[in-house]
Amino acid sequence: MSKITFISSVQWLMLYCLSILTIGTALGQEAFEVSANRNPVRIGEQVQLTFTLKNISRRIDGPKIEGLKLLYGPSTSNSTSIYNGSRTSEVSYTFTYQVLTKANVQVPVFEVQGSQGKLKSKPFVLRVAARGSESSVSKSESLGKVACVIEISKRSVYIGEPVVVEFKIFNRVTNLDVRKFNIPETPGFWKEDIDISEPRWVTQIMSGQRYNVATVKKLVLFPQQTGTLVIDGFDLVGYMRTSFFDGQNVTASADPVSIKVNPLPEPIPSAFIGAFGQLQVKTRQTERACGTNEAITYDLTFSGEGNIKFIQEPTLVWPGEFEVFDPEIIDRISVNANGESGSRTFRYVVIPRAPGQYLLPVPGGSWFNTKIRNYTALNTTSPELTVEINTEDGGGQVNYNSKTDVQVLNQDINFIQSNWKTPCLPRNRWDKHGQLAGGLLAVGPLFLGLSFALRRRRDEDEKNPLTARKRRARSIVRKELREAKKYTSQAPLFYPALGAGLESYLMAKLQWNASQLTRASLNEALKKHTPELQEKWNVLLDDLDMARYAPGQVSSPEVMIAKAEALVNATEKTWIT
Repeated sequence: MSKITFISSVQWLMLYCLSILTIGTALGQEAFEVSANRNPVRIGEQVQLTFTLKNISRRIDGPKIEGLKLLYGPSTSNSTSIYNGSRTSEVSYTFTYQVLTKANVQVPVFEVQGSQGKLKSKPFVLRVAARGSESSVSKSESLGKVACVIEISKRSVYIGEPVVVEFKIFNRVTNLDVRKFNIPETPGFWKEDIDISEPRWVTQIMSGQRYNVATVKKLVLFPQQTGTLVIDGFDLVGYMRTSFFDGQNVTASADPVSIKVNPLPEPIPSAFIGAFGQLQVKTRQTERACGTNEAITYDLTFSGEGNIKFIQEPTLVWPGEFEVFDPEIIDRISVNANGESGSRTFRYVVIPRAPGQYLLPVPGGSWFNTKIRNYTALNTTSPELTVEINTEDGGGQVNYNSKTDVQVLNQDINFIQSNWKTPCLPRNRWDKHGQLAGGLLAVGPLFLGLSFALRRRRDEDEKNPLTARKRRARSIVRKELREAKKYTSQAPLFYPALGAGLESYLMAKLQWNASQLTRASLNEALKKHTPELQEKWNVLLDDLDMARYAPGQVSSPEVMIAKAEALVNATEKTWIT
């Protein structure tokens, strides 16, 4: 018995070792890279080119490159690593060349044969400087030894269009310990995190130089306001060990990146849903035929690419014979390196109360297609539902009549009072109030016409929001100027009132809130929208600021109000949208 147990344990040990060996020998992806130990170089100096093969075994001979002379090589190095069960092997061949030319050297594309086909390296330019001269590469062209970089997928988008942002650390030193890094805030954006694995160093060739790169954060940003939005503040603090007992602190900061957010093209459709890369609506019902008072489930599913979470419950017109409950919202949304995609489903429980042939409602409206830069209408066909009388309803069940039926009573007129004795208004008195009666009768059409005009104005505002904003700004400035004129005899009250009124006017023109209004941002906006009047606005606002502390140093209230009215009128004529 003991012998069998011993053999069984050995077998289990062998199987375990075999499984570990099998996992460890799973090879990663094949790759071929060419890098230089430095870039730029000077005439007559030596430069080393390293040819690196990942997960393949090939012999590399020193190639001829125009402008370089092969001195010796190769020196060979091998390394093997296992990460999460994936085995990666790397072989490097390093050749030493001498620079013979004054011109920049073009390192071409090199090819090797892999197991799945040919692998190509990336070409790059080896910049050459004259002997004794300073390096011709500016700081902006070289990342240095340690750098933080913010990479964005797009630099110009429409409002609501997603942007993928990656925060990366580039490293060319050994024994770097990243102790702290800051991910900046993203004001003006709706932010969604992309799930990434634990950051680790991977090799990347840039301008012929080999970097270790770690992606520490990925975001999908949806701009919520127009203008130029800036992402800034990505930096790190690390420690680089220079010897076993010594080291030094290192810091790095990323250059800020700007994203231009454009407004949606005018006119915006009245039933606007949002901006998406792709969007469609599908319907699904549990039954196509049912009996009265039987519940069915009706699904409306919006699916596509974009911020699906922004889609609100659609406005649907249900048949009057249906009892409809509030929908259940079901989200199946994923956020990945390509952005956000998935679906949002509105699930309705519907109970038809009367028999008939019905069309179930579908949502309407339009959405902005960020791929074709135009509006696209939703195109969905209304599904049919056949409702028959449910003969299995119990006697105690409540049945609803169709709202389209007409009930006929046994008697059209139940009772007429023929002997009325209560005093009434004499006819001659009524005739004397004919004008009053006519006026009262005209009130109804008057209110109807007024409501029609208001409704028409609202529809025009929805179709042309730019015109509505202009009208609102003019209305605000007229009101504020009237308020300021009340205090022309009271200078301490007049100047603050006029300044606040002009600020309200400019915020209405720019669609800003109070937190966005600063003199620097206002100056940039005026330069963009009314460059001819920018200086006049600055002078007027400066005078109003001075008047709060030294009213006697500026013009009288009557002169200031005239300047303000003239400047507003000129602004309305020259404003660039």
